[in-house]
Amino acid sequence: MRRGEQGFSWVFVLMMLAVASTAGAAVAQRWSDQASREKERQLLRVGDAYARALADYRASSPGSDKRYPTSLDQLLLDTRFAGIRRHLRALYPDPLTGLADWVLVRDSRGDIVGVRSRSLLAPWIHTPQRLQHTDLPPASRYADWVFTPRQTHP
Repeated sequence: MRRGEQGFSWVFVLMMLAVASTAGAAVAQRWSDQASREKERQLLRVGDAYARALADYRASSPGSDKRYPTSLDQLLLDTRFAGIRRHLRALYPDPLTGLADWVLVRDSRGDIVGVRSRSLLAPWIHTPQRLQHTDLPPASRYADWVFTPRQTHP
């Protein structure tokens, strides 16, 4: 093998490494984007579940004074009734933070009327969302989405 051919082999190997690195970076970015989109879908599902549970809690309030819970634990075990009543199976964590660190939105009486994420990341979805139990406006960050029960008027 001549000396000039050895240099060409090294250049070829370096070029192949550069191509492989670029392809790996593109795959990693795509995987990261997919993971972010899946977390967003989970946030929408979990937030809608909280909105449903809050609406169910309020609707099942005995008497004419319809109230929301004062703590999320009341959605797990509603003690206002003789039997066991659950509005949620578990207190779901925020898919974006991985923690049960929801910001609780309260009314003037201190009752929880909604939850929202603490995440300041920008959502992938930029259009208004009409979920099964709540409506969300366009938002510039996930923390702007407040999951409150949709108001139903008789």
